[in-house]
Amino acid sequence: MTYKIIEDCSPYYIRFTHENIDAIIAQCKDIASSSVYEKGFTHQRLDIPVAEGILKLMPMSKQLNFLKLRVSLFVTQPGHYYRAHKDGLSMRIGINYTVNVLDDKCIINWYADDDLKDYPIDNLHNIRSREASGFDRHKHTPIKSTKFVEGECILFNTDIFHDVDNTASSNQRVLLTLRLAHTENLFFDDVKRILFS
Repeated sequence: MTYKIIEDCSPYYIRFTHENIDAIIAQCKDIASSSVYEKGFTHQRLDIPVAEGILKLMPMSKQLNFLKLRVSLFVTQPGHYYRAHKDGLSMRIGINYTVNVLDDKCIINWYADDDLKDYPIDNLHNIRSREASGFDRHKHTPIKSTKFVEGECILFNTDIFHDVDNTASSNQRVLLTLRLAHTENLFFDDVKRILFS
């Protein structure tokens, strides 16, 4: 497989591109443009036939075992903030595509475990997310911050506390997010080696 790395910011994320990325993003744009989203944050799981079609366009589908039931659009509305969390109870990494990112005002921050050790963990919806309950972002300094741009793929470390700050933006932000099956023992560096070595 041939991938073009745009930015390697391990262990937080790697931005990259690949063949067929435009077709994947165009299909997701069509879905998002025909959907109506509530205020705040929406997690829209795609129907299995649509998910299978997207996965067929992804070269990494030949290297990684993706969950067909977890091919989703994550939609963040203007002015919305999503508190610090880790994705899933045993999700270590995600593959994300930036579908609609219309400005540079949405910030993703990562935080050290030790910095957030005093927060109780709210396992949102039982298995979907490990949330730092009562998190006050104004009391913490991120260990890494970034702003993603439209039209790229991201290997994202979901096993480090991170938040999404779209409070300064007047635009809706849409990502295609995918997760792997059986990831308990598959970490960021493992997937990095599989894709880019």
